[in-house]
Amino acid sequence: MSEYYGDNSRWFIATVINSTPPIGYEGRVKIRIHGLHNASTVDIPEDHLPWAQCVLPTTEGGVSGIGKIPRVLPNALVFGMFMDGKSSQTPIVLGSLPRIELPTQIQKDTRQLTVEEEAVLASTLDIENGNTGTITDKIKKNRLEFSLQFFLNLGYTYNQSVGITENLSQMQGMMTGSEGIDESEEEPPEALFGIAGWTGIRLGNLKAFSPRYRTFTTQLEFIAFELRGTLRSVNLRLIETKTIGGEKGSLNIFAKYYLKLKPNELTGILKRENLGDYE
Repeated sequence: MSEYYGDNSRWFIATVINSTPPIGYEGRVKIRIHGLHNASTVDIPEDHLPWAQCVLPTTEGGVSGIGKIPRVLPNALVFGMFMDGKSSQTPIVLGSLPRIELPTQIQKDTRQLTVEEEAVLASTLDIENGNTGTITDKIKKNRLEFSLQFFLNLGYTYNQSVGITENLSQMQGMMTGSEGIDESEEEPPEALFGIAGWTGIRLGNLKAFSPRYRTFTTQLEFIAFELRGTLRSVNLRLIETKTIGGEKGSLNIFAKYYLKLKPNELTGILKRENLGDYE
């Protein structure tokens, strides 16, 4: 046990690869440690990477699963240390680091929100205002632009980002609550909630994801969280798409596998051919 005590601490910076641990590994994240793990998934497959424990604040229970669980998303930059010193087999994450990513060449080439290079997205107030019920055309437009840029920043191509955003636009009109239900009212169990029309277990997961689950930006983050976690298979299908339309296009793939629409519902989502909002 001497390796767990002393002056031989080893610090590291790592990228989170998976934040949805299997049963028995709750509260951990899978990490690829810079300088230790080769970036190549051929040399070091994801299955070979460690599940690192995460430090929680002392305001949490700390026993029997009581308290909050880590909310670090895949691709986050984290720092930590090895609890077993030189053996370096037991990593623990102590915190995360701000990560400002420069746009990729694909994002630069496909940026069509504005002709100005230094474009600034709509303010958070304009995006979040009007979280339930009917929203104004201005708020919807701001949310369309923000959503498109959000998924571009995550590394999706322009066509993939449009496919996701257009599905959200048609699904619930970019509303973050339930249609016709006031903020103070309780949504009936069968009501479609949020920009992706969540229900049942997935709606419960959204509410557990953040106390701010009614806000637009949080719901976008939850979509990214699902795509990089429990719905990774959907993400793999999505990133293979090259076009927006067609059976193998991003519009159909996201509607069919993420929104889980039935064939008759898919017809309604896919009938729109004019995507002028993204030109």
